[in-house]
Amino acid sequence: MRILALVPGGTGDQLLFFPTLDTLKQQYPNAEIDVVVEPRAIATYRISQSVNRVLKFDFSDRNSLADFGNLLGTIRDREYDAAILSKPSFSINTLLWLSGIPKRISFAGAGEFLLTDVIPVDPEEYIAVQNHNLLIGLGIQQSSPSIKVNLPKNDLDWASGEQKRLDIQKSGFILLNCGAYANYPAESWAEIARNIKTKLPDLPIVAIDSVNNADLLKQLSTKFPNLLITSPTDIGKLTAMIAAANLFICAEGDAMQLGVAVGTALVAILSSTISASAFLPIQEKRVKYVQAVKGQPLKDIPAKTVLAKIWEG
Repeated sequence: MRILALVPGGTGDQLLFFPTLDTLKQQYPNAEIDVVVEPRAIATYRISQSVNRVLKFDFSDRNSLADFGNLLGTIRDREYDAAILSKPSFSINTLLWLSGIPKRISFAGAGEFLLTDVIPVDPEEYIAVQNHNLLIGLGIQQSSPSIKVNLPKNDLDWASGEQKRLDIQKSGFILLNCGAYANYPAESWAEIARNIKTKLPDLPIVAIDSVNNADLLKQLSTKFPNLLITSPTDIGKLTAMIAAANLFICAEGDAMQLGVAVGTALVAILSSTISASAFLPIQEKRVKYVQAVKGQPLKDIPAKTVLAKIWEG
């Protein structure tokens, strides 16, 4: 059996689809499971064991007929038995129909008449569960498992070495993902770090150096000189550091889903434009969040609100 999953979006979108892929692998252990993902998300599958091949297609680009034709040719050559699309799309539904795949499953939306199975969706339901419901089209009715990742040994070894470099291997540590896009200010992060340091003076605070946050970390290091910096070079090493932390405080973004996946206690800082119940398993006690008031930017969330969430219960 050959199954194709088409999963538009970035790393977070892929992680929220991992439980679906894991169940497919469990139900069909001998099946070949391929995914089509955007170039920016290919690296996510470094930490998955449920996929055979990762194919590249930029869903968000203005693709030419030649681009669609190349993808269609690849799909036809593989002769898939079923295709699952995580986000409704008229153009992709048309492509799947033209491919001749006998089972074509997605949510209600544009071009749904081209599908064989249309699955209803509750937009407030946890997205990992929404995605897992697509398996109803294959007759799979079981509950969605949690997001899980597989960490290669060399990534775990790197994280262990990084903790030794920072001299935190015995003390444990709190990890901050300040975010490049969420725009939570350095002063608020510094207030959070100072408060934690006052209450837990022996617990180091480490911030993740990621793309486009150099200025923020420079400001934060000035305001909180005790800050340690870690610079994981790929998603496996980043995930391993998150897994090793005692607490992960994270601005909204892809890394938030890594925190969910590895089971580290998480405090997420969310904008007002997303549904917390859709993006986080809020029923889990280890998962906490604060959210901007509707109509206000994320940067306006007071640091004291984040701290109250950190120290509660």
